[in-house]
Amino acid sequence: MSKGRIYVAGAGIIGMAVAANLLQRGFDVTIVDREGPAAGASRGNAGAIAWTDVAPLASPGLWKQAMRWIADPLGPLTVRPAYALKILPWMLRFMAASNSRQMRRSTKALADLNGAALPAWERLWRVSGTHNQVRRDGCLEVFDTEASLTKAQAGWQEQRAFGIEIEQLDAGAIRDLEPDLSDRVIGGGFVPGWMQVDDPMLLCLSLADWLRSQGVEFAVAEIGRLKPTDRGCVLLFKSGEQIAAERLVIACGAWSKSLAGQLGDSIPLDTERGYNITIPSPGVTVKRMIMLPGHGFVVSPLSTGLRVGGAVEFGGLKLSPNWKRVDAMVTKARLFYPGLKTDGGERWMGYRPSIPDSLPVISPASKHEGVFYAFGHAHHGLTEAAVTGELIADMIEGKTSVIDVKPFAADRF
Repeated sequence: MSKGRIYVAGAGIIGMAVAANLLQRGFDVTIVDREGPAAGASRGNAGAIAWTDVAPLASPGLWKQAMRWIADPLGPLTVRPAYALKILPWMLRFMAASNSRQMRRSTKALADLNGAALPAWERLWRVSGTHNQVRRDGCLEVFDTEASLTKAQAGWQEQRAFGIEIEQLDAGAIRDLEPDLSDRVIGGGFVPGWMQVDDPMLLCLSLADWLRSQGVEFAVAEIGRLKPTDRGCVLLFKSGEQIAAERLVIACGAWSKSLAGQLGDSIPLDTERGYNITIPSPGVTVKRMIMLPGHGFVVSPLSTGLRVGGAVEFGGLKLSPNWKRVDAMVTKARLFYPGLKTDGGERWMGYRPSIPDSLPVISPASKHEGVFYAFGHAHHGLTEAAVTGELIADMIEGKTSVIDVKPFAADRF
């Protein structure tokens, strides 16, 4: 017997995972999205299940490094001049969250969330039949300066303290694993527990197909406004139609801020625009994900080609892409892979929904019963999707979750 219908706003990987967990708990589910499955950040990310990450972006060290990066308009982090004033309040909050005490709290929260992420995904992969789209090849972090390598070693120690295995390698050992890497690499670390999906869009679409086969309904419609009621809210679509939703989960990624605001929750959500290029015949062999932390991008082998991507650009949702950022990443990638070819490569830009304290919002709405939030996962949306789905389902059912969810509350700001 059904426990009732729940509407999920957002057909990205977070919305899919929420719907999958609610389905398994006995709810009827309708997913509403303005474009359909995998149309946003779930289409073009690097494909990592980065459950081994525990360090928040908001930290004293990164803030200092970011100031140097911002000086380069094509560097790993930049602010578009036309968006500088709009992003200033977010930046000030980011700076405030970068103190040592807040960083320790955020690290603990991220370690708890990401520590539960892989088991949650293993359950979802198994039940949905998508387990064959996952590879367990580990990840290499590589460095080309002694200073960047030394800095990384401190971070590895912190990860090891949370039980995460990282093996430090010299340049020769790294090239034994990845022969096409150039002599520029002086050392790095191998993270064997890191996992990767064949293609993030394919996984998202496969989950959508499975959800449909289980009776989940999909609607392509854009929500213009939410009208709160005594329980839940009315979804007013731009087409003029409307639906009364007694229970609603908002999982619209970078577009969630305005919807939450209509319900009285002022969430400091903005977007870290990311760029990449996916190359079908790159001319080099890359066996596993290669991270280049000192340069702010990754090289990721997918079933659809080699994806070179990353970087952060603050420019909101409306400014046009700056494709020179892709060219700059390719230029740097060729320092590490001199034989890299880009013929036939497809460029892409997407919006990472980001909160200044580096923690997503996984929470009931603070002012309206029956509404729940699942957004703001920044660089870890794919990683944290399945566990977010489990946590939201627990909240809806009034169950105690396996981790402390207070750090992710909507009213923490």
